Amino acid sequence: MFPPFEETYEKIVRSNTLAELAESIREIRDEYGLAHLVYHAVHLPQSSESNPILLLTYDPEWVRRYTTRDYFLIDPVVQQGRRGFLPLDWSDVDHDSLQAQAFFREAARFEVGQNGMTLPVRGPGGERALLSITSNVASRDWQRERLNIMRDFQLVAHVVHDQAVRLSQLRGPGLPRQLSARERETLQLAARGFAPKQIAADLHLSPTAVRLYLQGARSKLECATLTQGIAKAISLDIIQA
Repeated sequence: MFPPFEETYEKIVRSNTLAELAESIREIRDEYGLAHLVYHAVHLPQSSESNPILLLTYDPEWVRRYTTRDYFLIDPVVQQGRRGFLPLDWSDVDHDSLQAQAFFREAARFEVGQNGMTLPVRGPGGERALLSITSNVASRDWQRERLNIMRDFQLVAHVVHDQAVRLSQLRGPGLPRQLSARERETLQLAARGFAPKQIAADLHLSPTAVRLYLQGARSKLECATLTQGIAKAISLDIIQA
């Protein structure tokens, strides 16, 4: 049984430092029974560094080896994920080239996980990031597990990205913090006059979750009231009037 998503959301947005966010990622990994959970900022326009933020649960020795040998350049998951928009199952990336085979053999020695999925994130101003989840369940069970957690982690990917960039102070001036898909949906319905209970029924969420999403959207838009948040979101073309 997975935790209610609103608890996962709260855990992320209440992180006040990157260290706290990294700890939240470890807790989420454990709560969902995953092998690993990894956030990787691939490109942030406000940073001169490549791969400016890494929050990982991997073995520290694998992280050291990966970064010092610059495996970013040969990792098939990173290379394909950074170009894509859709969730990427690791079974669909290159495993045939000699370089890829050697890379995955080495990764397996550090128990990165038998199965994996990477979710690309596109933020404002050209931000690009990847959130990867791995599991040690049997391959025949992985497809079912992946479907069960896909929706949650599509949201987690965007919330973690936004929080990581905010805490790193690496978002460009004038760019709003990125709203998650659920934050946009709830705000759009609120703009149409739906009350929180109506939004909850329409989106099959709890009223508590709806209030959290609306609060998160208002906070990211830096607005004191929901009405101001709706107006600003419309002016920025985040939602429709």
